Amino acid sequence: MRTLFRLAVFHLVALFAFTLQAQIPSPEQHLGFPVGEDRKLADWEQVTTYFQKLAAAAPDRVRFEEIGKSTLGKPFVVVTISSPENMGQLAHYQQIQQRLSDPRGVSRDEAERLIHEGKAVVLITCTVHSTEVASTQTAMEFVYRLLTENTPEHQEILNNVIFLLVPSLNPDGQDMVVKWYRKYVGTPYEGAQPVELYHHYVGHDDNRDWYMFTQVESQLTVGKIQNPWHPEVVYDVHQMGTGSARLFVPPFLDPVDPNVDPLLVQETNMLGTSMAGALASAGKQGVAINAIYDFWTPARHYQAYHGGLRVLTESASARLASPVRVRFEDLDQNGLGYNAQRASWNFPDPWRGGEWHLRDIVDYQLIAYEACLHTVAQNREMFVRNFYNLGVRAMNRKGGPYAFVIPPDQHDLPTAMKMLNTLRFGLVEIQRAKQPFAADGMQFPAGSWVIQLNQPYGSYARTLLERQKYPDLREYPGGPPKRPYDVTAQTLPLLMGVKTLEIEQPFTAELEKVDGPDAAPARVDSRARQLLLRSDSDYAFLAVNRLAKAGATIARLSSPLHNGGHEFPAGTFVVSGNAAQAKLPNGLEFTAADVPASSALAVKAPRIGIYTSYLASMDEGWTRWLFDQFEFPYTRIYDKDVRAGDLNSRFDVIVLPDQAVNAIVNGNARAAAAAAGEGGTQRAIGDSQGGRVPEEFTGGIGAAGVEALNLFVTQGGTLVTLNSASNFAIERLGVGARNVLQGVANKDFYGPGSILRVDVDPAHPLAWGMERDTAIWFEHSPAFAPTFDRAAGDVVNVATYPGGNPLMSGWLLGDQFLQQHAALLDAPLGRGHVVMFGFRPQYRGQSYGTFKLLFNALYYFGPVTQLGSRNQG
Repeated sequence: MRTLFRLAVFHLVALFAFTLQAQIPSPEQHLGFPVGEDRKLADWEQVTTYFQKLAAAAPDRVRFEEIGKSTLGKPFVVVTISSPENMGQLAHYQQIQQRLSDPRGVSRDEAERLIHEGKAVVLITCTVHSTEVASTQTAMEFVYRLLTENTPEHQEILNNVIFLLVPSLNPDGQDMVVKWYRKYVGTPYEGAQPVELYHHYVGHDDNRDWYMFTQVESQLTVGKIQNPWHPEVVYDVHQMGTGSARLFVPPFLDPVDPNVDPLLVQETNMLGTSMAGALASAGKQGVAINAIYDFWTPARHYQAYHGGLRVLTESASARLASPVRVRFEDLDQNGLGYNAQRASWNFPDPWRGGEWHLRDIVDYQLIAYEACLHTVAQNREMFVRNFYNLGVRAMNRKGGPYAFVIPPDQHDLPTAMKMLNTLRFGLVEIQRAKQPFAADGMQFPAGSWVIQLNQPYGSYARTLLERQKYPDLREYPGGPPKRPYDVTAQTLPLLMGVKTLEIEQPFTAELEKVDGPDAAPARVDSRARQLLLRSDSDYAFLAVNRLAKAGATIARLSSPLHNGGHEFPAGTFVVSGNAAQAKLPNGLEFTAADVPASSALAVKAPRIGIYTSYLASMDEGWTRWLFDQFEFPYTRIYDKDVRAGDLNSRFDVIVLPDQAVNAIVNGNARAAAAAAGEGGTQRAIGDSQGGRVPEEFTGGIGAAGVEALNLFVTQGGTLVTLNSASNFAIERLGVGARNVLQGVANKDFYGPGSILRVDVDPAHPLAWGMERDTAIWFEHSPAFAPTFDRAAGDVVNVATYPGGNPLMSGWLLGDQFLQQHAALLDAPLGRGHVVMFGFRPQYRGQSYGTFKLLFNALYYFGPVTQLGSRNQG
């Protein structure tokens, strides 16, 4: 009888599972093709409607939520999956996470109760890099299987984990790439990489925005998912090149940021090796750990400073959704930390080569998804307890520094507020002094902002406020440097030009918590005939752009002016007309004045062109983002526009973003060159993924474009060259300067992304509003010396490296190659000028301290005056 009863129960459960499965549509039923099929990709509408169908079919286990809009207005969504019991109490479990995230006010007994009761939260994020197409497709199949395959592993996941899924961190790019791919399937261009950035502004850098939060997608993910839910694990799913390991999973390479808690590093290692073990158990070859990717920067590891861990997988790519054949002998022998052709402890079972399909990527990812979630489910209590313990350890940290203090007397107060609010968005607690106080022998006034580090996210504040000391890692003793995966510094006070003091010893002060630091609203006397606005702040340029749009007339002082007991330096804006109509940024101070006409240079709105290569440049996207934020109108100009010439009739200023000379001039290879590259040892530019682009996107600006830009400058235009693009001015336009780093070997000089000191001449119009001692972002940059070519004209050093080591934060080898050389040049050419930046003044939307140099360059056009500045009228 008991046996019959058990059989009946078994059949009822099976029938129930079958009924549920019948109700839930499979991805193939929805899409009309299986996930991972060659040459088939779901677009964003298909993806979102599929998850909406799942939520409708299984509302007790799936919740679909649109939490905002992407940069270009597409729905940005999160899908929540768990057991019916957990889904019915989501608010309760979220509250448990929030209480455990801050151990203050939670007793140990209560913490143990919450740990026992709580669920582990895992966030899986897909396709931040839109040409890494598989993970969004995989997510549909994985969730379907999780809901319909009644396995013990899946039940354990649903019962013990609240699974948050972001099917794409970049919906705009998801659609752009799918549209591009579909257009060229079946043509010679199938599988080629798109010729535009796959994020509207920042392309690949959208995964470097996890502490500056410049993009709406980063803001939505952190502000509406990570901060409210505090996941124990964030699993970020990526792809890498075709010739690499088949899949990477942590442990990460050294170096590890010392601000990351060792407990969290060990948890990351444990989870990553568990996922690698699951792949090995499934017979999957080519899995690498402790290779390629380091654990240094919060730009990619937000959760690692917020009580949870970030695990990363990187799968080998196909040609988007088209298969690729990879020979074993063509696999990468020089990967960071491994050789794809040789077995080693961290790469024990190399893949032997052959065909590689989108479905292969999906299969590896399905195993990795389940292994991640199941490992956390099996160890729910450990992950939740460690999450709480990480907060306790943060509160009880030992050793300095004790705090950082940001005094109110800032050169650029609105930018200081921007820095503080950026930290606050990342859950850093900020206090303000109600009375003057002393710390480390220094006196600070009332109104100073204080960030004490004994707080739950003090390590996050510290890594963003302190100066980085990246280790000197070499391939072998005395050999070339080991390249970091990304960059080596992130010190926000240096990047943003905000005076910040590191305090070692504890101190006493009367402090009050500040939720949203802000400066006083700008005050404008509407009765004044003229107003003076110093150009110290980046936001002065935003104000001026809005004032001009509202009908005000703008000029700039050509020399210092004394007014009402104050001195206003050259470059101060003079505003005439009705300024009350414009919405002005906070923190700016306008002063009524009567300025003699002879003391000011009229400013007209510059006609700006931004060169946009079909070898898409992230620096170009960041330039557009910056100009949009500060409301500088611009026009994007492409290769054919440059080649067409007559540029002076359309533009006053043309910006060449950071890009190699060959990329600017030659661009994507034409068909004949690409075909030659495919069969020979020389691979054509833009063909690294094995597909050439249509002819309309090839050729660069060519010789005709070089001549057109030369004519533009010699006839009075201003060409602004950023970072590597400055070599174009040297090699193709013949300006009177050379790059002193040209040809210097990496073992002798290396600057892979660091913050350096320069001396700026604030009397030069390009540097109006700047402080003399300035930090710049140096990333594989040039440095300049004059050639004293009288035919070319005398160049002017606007920013120069000091006589000693200029390193302020990060890693720099061979500082002697920079000393006393120029970082920013004003190079005359005919009747115009080339403004040559040997750094990235708008680096990833972070380097507010050098934005003004670029903004000044936009106004630097017109005939030269007797004062040596440019007539801007």
